[in-house]
Amino acid sequence: MPGEGGQCLVHGPLPRVPILRLLPSASVHYAFSASVAASIAGRPCDGAANPVSGPTIDGTAVDPAGSYRISVNNFLADGGDSFTVLRQGTNRTGGGVDLDALVAYLEGTSASAPQPVPALDRIDVN
Repeated sequence: MPGEGGQCLVHGPLPRVPILRLLPSASVHYAFSASVAASIAGRPCDGAANPVSGPTIDGTAVDPAGSYRISVNNFLADGGDSFTVLRQGTNRTGGGVDLDALVAYLEGTSASAPQPVPALDRIDVN
């Protein structure tokens, strides 16, 4: 997916969901402006102000012309929940059903040792 598409990915669901924050991988950081998002709700990504700024991966700025591999379930990859920008992905590969992956993950964890809550400092919302 092009780097520019990653910013549109966060903006993409806005017509349907006024403010939707994705929880990216620990190496991904960006700032999200709730006020800009509110001002463009219902408008397509192209030509609208972008509520996402300063995206980085491992501390390196995302290149809008660069190419990046992302991982999502098949529902989102096919544009579900208004993530239509994900249809632009190339070299797509399939995998198992996400429910099966969740069951396998939960079966491999201990109920007496819950997983830690993900850090919430990856996205700055202003």
